[in-house]
Amino acid sequence: MLPRKQAHLKQGGPERHQRRLVYVVLTLMTGYFAMIGSLNVFLFHAYPTAALDYIGGIGSGLFLRYFYQSQNLRIASMGVVAILIAVMLVFVHIADGRAYSLIWITLVPPITFFLLGRRMGACVTGGVFLYIIAFVYLRLPQWQPIEVGLGTLLNIIEVFIAHLLLFQLYERSRSEAFAELEHLSETDKLTGLVNRSRLDVILSDELLQHERSGRPLALILSDVDHFKRINDEHGHLIGDDILKGIADFLFAQCRQSDTCGRWGGEEFLIICPDTAVEEAIMLVERIQQACHAQKFINDIQVSLSFGVAVHTAGTDADQLLQRADYALYEAKRQGRDRYVIAQDTSSD
Repeated sequence: MLPRKQAHLKQGGPERHQRRLVYVVLTLMTGYFAMIGSLNVFLFHAYPTAALDYIGGIGSGLFLRYFYQSQNLRIASMGVVAILIAVMLVFVHIADGRAYSLIWITLVPPITFFLLGRRMGACVTGGVFLYIIAFVYLRLPQWQPIEVGLGTLLNIIEVFIAHLLLFQLYERSRSEAFAELEHLSETDKLTGLVNRSRLDVILSDELLQHERSGRPLALILSDVDHFKRINDEHGHLIGDDILKGIADFLFAQCRQSDTCGRWGGEEFLIICPDTAVEEAIMLVERIQQACHAQKFINDIQVSLSFGVAVHTAGTDADQLLQRADYALYEAKRQGRDRYVIAQDTSSD
């Protein structure tokens, strides 16, 4: 069963993913530089490279602490890129371009584009690549044949692992961003319930399953009584709070198998699978009793009217909704704060 209501995200998708990437990259850089620096000291005795690694680790740790305290995404992003590029370029110079040190530059594009945006990322990446091209051009006549050793192998493995982690994080961010867009397209912004377009899809799916299995299906269309009066007397902001309160109330009253959504304005639709007319009546009466005892914002008392329609053979979604709408209209015509059961034909 699809979720019927979800909490809105506190941060926008791109910024949230950028913050996560900054945390991940800074944490990895701090740990990585500390580990590689120790290896360069005790295993390779490459003390200048080890000093560079420790400086990078300290700088990454300080930026991580700063970002944790300030939450300044822009400065932290620029700090990540600056430390990464500085350490890489210095390492290329120390290694004189050997030991496959140049392949570390391939980490620059994905990180800079993600953190700095397309325009700034393109400028920074282009500048770094031009610098490396000039470095290689000037050093090429003096380059000696590369000796492949343990250090070279470690460099290649480390770059591959870094790329793997980066692309895994990117794919996760992309999937989450797509899920957020899908969620926003199916969710009513005010109440957090599913919106009308999503209700249409769910109802169509339930009707198909009903036709195959013969299970009963009921619709409950609800309307807030005298909602215009609430807006006129208390203002539209209070009216919005009332709608949000009613949405939470209806969602809490529904069963796990039901789908509750905002149909439009002050109308809410409840789709009830495996529900015969007697069970639908019991559900509506329980909601009514709870509503009579419920106090909304500023202790405003609210009543609801209901139209109930149960699917019958040969009835499509539009006809079923029309029957529920007619029943709701009849409930309001009879005095509101009540429910009416639609007849078995679509012409009643």
